[in-house]
Amino acid sequence: MDDSTRNRSDAEALKAAIVSAVPSLRAFAVWLCGDRSRADDLVQETLEKALASKAFFTEVSSPKAWLTAILRDSYLTYYRRRRR
Repeated sequence: MDDSTRNRSDAEALKAAIVSAVPSLRAFAVWLCGDRSRADDLVQETLEKALASKAFFTEVSSPKAWLTAILRDSYLTYYRRRRR
């Protein structure tokens, strides 16, 4: 298998893992925010950040854990800004 084929299959596997993690991300976001509308926005922001920085994802990492960390950090940033 050449590098371009391997890169494509790795990218497809990462996308599939991201899509499969969306329901649990949404549930976690609702639990954090307590507001479904804000939770949906938070999940969308998380997915945008993940796709923009997918080069930092490593094969060793769990996609769900990586996405959950991005979501949690985004929420904390939002919460800190709101408190000011």
